[in-house]
Amino acid sequence: MKNSISKYILVGLIAVGVTSCELGDFGDTNVNPNQTTQAIPSSLLTNSINSLKGTIDDPTGSLYSQYLANSQYTSADNYQTIIFDYGGYYRGVLMDLEQIIIMNSSEETMVEASRYGSNANQIAVAQILQSYFYSFLTDRWGDIPYSQALDIAEGIRQPAFDPQSEVYAGVLSTLKTAQGNISSTAPVQGDILFGGDMEMWRKFANTIRMKMALRMSQVEPATAQAEFSSAISDGVIALDNSENVFYANLPEAAFQNAWYARFLTRRDYTVANTLVNRMQTTANGGVLNVAMDPRLPEYADPTDIGGKYVGMPYGLSEAKAGAISNSDVSFLNEELRSQDAPNYIFTSAQVLFSMAEAAQRGWISGDAEALYYQGIEASLDQYGVSNGYATYITNTWVKYDASKAMEQILVQKWIANYLNGYESWAEWRRTGYPDLKPGVDALNESKQIPVRQAYPLFELNLNSDNYQAVVARQGADGLDTPVWWDK
Repeated sequence: MKNSISKYILVGLIAVGVTSCELGDFGDTNVNPNQTTQAIPSSLLTNSINSLKGTIDDPTGSLYSQYLANSQYTSADNYQTIIFDYGGYYRGVLMDLEQIIIMNSSEETMVEASRYGSNANQIAVAQILQSYFYSFLTDRWGDIPYSQALDIAEGIRQPAFDPQSEVYAGVLSTLKTAQGNISSTAPVQGDILFGGDMEMWRKFANTIRMKMALRMSQVEPATAQAEFSSAISDGVIALDNSENVFYANLPEAAFQNAWYARFLTRRDYTVANTLVNRMQTTANGGVLNVAMDPRLPEYADPTDIGGKYVGMPYGLSEAKAGAISNSDVSFLNEELRSQDAPNYIFTSAQVLFSMAEAAQRGWISGDAEALYYQGIEASLDQYGVSNGYATYITNTWVKYDASKAMEQILVQKWIANYLNGYESWAEWRRTGYPDLKPGVDALNESKQIPVRQAYPLFELNLNSDNYQAVVARQGADGLDTPVWWDK
């Protein structure tokens, strides 16, 4: 603290014209000999991994995907916000990861950096994480700064926006190279995601590739099929929940689950009727299922009055929502918003449903029906309710029907990906499943569910030429302009 205060006092003195001569030459009197003079790769990695959970627990994605609905402040349900900021990703986690790559690549620093794991493994891990974040950003904003975004050596302050197709090509290439460069015998330090298990980093990279390949299914099907098959061949996470990728929150304020923190200040996030109705009734007008989805009590709390599972009508104005008593609707399950509840990034169910879709498309060998049922069972097992599997799959809309296979696979994937909102929003945009309806009191211009988010204002103000060019290329900068793969 003293060093920080001294630094700010010194800056202030210089700002008002006091020179070093006037202050006097104190040599190294105020230099802490024990303080590092450069960033520590393990600390940068830990900090970067901490940023992963923000891609999962951001409430906007779960509102767009209609997992949740607000009971009080419903502007987000109704798409009032148009502009979203990505600056923190670039100046934060992406830059931290770039520093890891530079420190492990430069002859001046790579020997020192190797104290925290082999140079090759540290570079590969940083590239994999960068790739994950870039895929997350481009799926939200479309064309983004990529090839020039972190060009420190060139000192580029106004990076160009790369077309999303090129971002995808670059990220997929980086992931393939990175996973191939990993050595399983040299763990990296600071790894709070996999505890130094380098094989899991390789599988994580390939699972990202698999997900991205499906995103391209409508625009580059041949490339998508080849990439999907290659990712499976190189090895994705296990299909039995033993290798689910999740951020492990801790029961302390600095590392707690974000839903826990939100509920400390207000009780607002209910489970949307879109999800609750699907898990309790058939699609044909409210006829009760043979059996309620056994995951519903794990997803939602029962109502205060009556102990039922009742979804909040999605997309209401604040006046209409305020007229509904909190006692009459179900809120996000208490366990899922406990202080140390994990944030799931990839699950075996997600992988199985992806493989089921690929089999249905003829991309891979395998039985789409068998993979579909395995995905359901894996999801139920993830939430500890697999004993309800046999009865659940007898429901009319759950029982596999080859004529509706794609819809069934993707609806079950949506249910299984609960709270991974931005991922499910992307899948809905790509496929149209499930059949989501916009908020009844939508506030955006089209009155439809957003298909993109608008660039932050600093791009318009500080990067105007490149901003104008990308808007002209994409057609607009708002909520209603589809991204490249959304066809």
